[in-house]
Amino acid sequence: MKIQVLRGQSAGVEIPLNASTFTNKIMGEHSLAFSFKSSVDLDIRVNDTIIYKGELYTLNQTVNFKKVSRFLFEYDFVFEGPRHTLSQYFLEHIGNRKFSYSGTAEEWLHLIVNCANAKSEGWSIGEFEDMGRVTVDFESTYILDALTMVAQAMKGEWGIKGKVISLKKTIGTPRSLSFSYGKGNGLYSLSRKSINEKKIVTRAYARGGEKNLPTGMKDYFKIPGYVEKNVNLYRVREGEFVDEDIYPKRTGSVTGVSTINKQLFSIIDTSIDFDLNNQKIDGESAYIVFKSGYLEGNQFEISSYNHSDKKVVFKANDEGNGEFFPTESVHAEIGDKYILTGIRMPQSYIDAAVAELTTKRQEYLDSNSSPRVVYELDIDILDLKRKNITLDIGDTVQLIDTQKGIDEKVRITELSHPGHYPAVLENGMTYNAVIGNDITYTLFEKIQNDIKENKQIITQTTKRSIEEDRILAARMRQLQNLIFDPDGYFDGSKIKPNSIETLMLSVGAKSQNFLLNGVRIEVNKDDNPNHLAISDGQLAHLEVSIEGLGYIWTISQLIKNDLVPGKSYYVSAKCSRSGLTGTWYVSDTPIGTESEAGYYHFNVGVIYSELEGRRDFSFTSGMTYINGGQIKTGTIDAERLNVNDIIVKGGLATGSDLSNAFNGLGNLAFEDMVELAKLGTTIIEGGYIKAELIDVVQLFAQQVTATNLKVTGNSSIGQFIIQDGALIGDGEDLAGLRSIKDTNDEVWSIGRPYSAASGYVDFMSVLFSSSSRARSSGLRIDITGGISENNALDIVNGDIKVKGKKGVTGKITLANTASSTTYYHFNFINGLLVEFTSSSSSANPF
Repeated sequence: MKIQVLRGQSAGVEIPLNASTFTNKIMGEHSLAFSFKSSVDLDIRVNDTIIYKGELYTLNQTVNFKKVSRFLFEYDFVFEGPRHTLSQYFLEHIGNRKFSYSGTAEEWLHLIVNCANAKSEGWSIGEFEDMGRVTVDFESTYILDALTMVAQAMKGEWGIKGKVISLKKTIGTPRSLSFSYGKGNGLYSLSRKSINEKKIVTRAYARGGEKNLPTGMKDYFKIPGYVEKNVNLYRVREGEFVDEDIYPKRTGSVTGVSTINKQLFSIIDTSIDFDLNNQKIDGESAYIVFKSGYLEGNQFEISSYNHSDKKVVFKANDEGNGEFFPTESVHAEIGDKYILTGIRMPQSYIDAAVAELTTKRQEYLDSNSSPRVVYELDIDILDLKRKNITLDIGDTVQLIDTQKGIDEKVRITELSHPGHYPAVLENGMTYNAVIGNDITYTLFEKIQNDIKENKQIITQTTKRSIEEDRILAARMRQLQNLIFDPDGYFDGSKIKPNSIETLMLSVGAKSQNFLLNGVRIEVNKDDNPNHLAISDGQLAHLEVSIEGLGYIWTISQLIKNDLVPGKSYYVSAKCSRSGLTGTWYVSDTPIGTESEAGYYHFNVGVIYSELEGRRDFSFTSGMTYINGGQIKTGTIDAERLNVNDIIVKGGLATGSDLSNAFNGLGNLAFEDMVELAKLGTTIIEGGYIKAELIDVVQLFAQQVTATNLKVTGNSSIGQFIIQDGALIGDGEDLAGLRSIKDTNDEVWSIGRPYSAASGYVDFMSVLFSSSSRARSSGLRIDITGGISENNALDIVNGDIKVKGKKGVTGKITLANTASSTTYYHFNFINGLLVEFTSSSSSANPF
């Protein structure tokens, strides 16, 4: 029995289907593997395809072959099902491969299917279930791996049939089938294997979260006692189920919203079934915590509650410098979900939490009270054929072995059988199944970084991670204590006025040893020296952290338009000591790091007083270490920098040829260069620095002269960034790329101009008329009113689609109502009129 290999639309060689094995696994392999000998040298290549049982399978790896003799060849290769196509494309969101996304199963499927269709075609959404909302972080992750990560985060499963993707709690169908030994019972052999060494639990306790505790309950929400299972088989083995999200709570839905003033907002929920005023906890503040919408993840202190109209009034969070959140433009909306904390919930909600925790405790015990195993079955293939039974992964069947005491419902997690079954039945055929109730989440491609839920990730101008920088900072502090004077030359009291000689020099304060990410400081905003804008961003501290939370603070945006002429200002990041949030703080007097209770003030820099109509800004953050021939600092500000190579780990430039700088030592790794530089000497004389290695995070210079300069990595040139070999505009006010003649005429441009009147307008090409000096659009595509993921216009392979829909193709004939002898004939292709004529015949000629 043969199957045709296809190369594009052309027929290729035929290969023996009876030499193949079909394999299908839940959230795993889906393939048809061939192994055979041939007297013909077969022409089979990567990307060749076959159609097997209505699905397109692709050869994604090179064919393995062995030439046994001049006339005999051995072949081994695998055609993979459609799902494996998704392991060839990265998941992207708004053009980014590194991003964090939060969504429900439906929202995740929309993201994944849209991305898949942008890179191939034919993918669609199948079934999905409500499994809550999860957040997952990605960095150059293949779509199929991303789908697995989402399923794992939701404690669910994905399924793909053809190109239809589903995301559910459990994939598969319950079947009224049983397998056991004996004639006609469908089972040849049975083997059992342990799949992990997870601890067996026969006695289970449970506890929930710490919020909204009932009267008399301390520490955390809990249910009394324990439940047991299989104690007679495995003795008492204790375990505890913990879910901090289980406590007495009510998830409400907003039915009305209003803004009272800048600091007070309100929502109405007509379904609230108790009076919040009677449920307050003495000594605690009540909060509303939003679970969806613009305010998702934020909590606000409740100011008052009116039970007659079910209105909750809450305070805006003070962001500092007169700014508050929410705002008039960003606030709660009808339909947003929320919960209430800091109150004692009525008994019905306590009972609901008890029921939920009781159910979860039993599920935990059921899942862990027996060793985790899978069964490998050799199924009677003749019995399947005779009964016309077709099995599929996910099917639940009954497995019975009275001798081993097995009688349980289990799911088929893996199937394999000869490729030509059931069309052909031959002696020696085997039909194998793996069944069990545990699913393994397998990534098809190796993930280099351990990506976890809600992992704090920030983009830096260095390949060294923040954690490595923290370690380096600690090492530098240790180095200060370890430095000794081997020659007995240095005296701690000796300072020579013409030079400083020492073993190590550290400049800076511990509190200022931090990095800023994504922060833009704009003095003289709008050409006004009294206007200041600081963007939102992140502060990653290298020596200060909040235990249990981390060391990366998210800082909100600041706009300040009231700087006083003649005054200088200090800028600090006002960061909470209890949470990883903060605001920018601007003061005309210096403020100490720990001078305000509950906050750190990490000093960032100073704004100079106005001079000749403008202000300037200087950073005061960071540390500088000088040790041997190495300078470790954040910024070098020089009028001129003259070096053979600029070498920055992942920063603005990377040298590729070190031979000039190191006298023929060849290409050294960066770490080797550091060690080599430590053996040398650094000279600082006036405005001149001589060192073998300068290691910086940022480099500012009016002029850079380099023998070998490359700009790579996540680098920037002006308002453009270099990313993955592409030059990308970075900034909403970027005018774009322009081609200008000597006469200052604009030939073409690609960009996104902005005006206060019209806002942003997206366009692809603009022509500037040199004669009329008028600007005309060669092609304009405005998507400002759409969703960012949508395409306003697609032109692919000659097809034109608007908002994902292709125009009508067809012919239309209209009769002139004033004359029965004249007909107008139209020909449309993809919604565009391409031909028109009129005649006396009613037959459309197109």
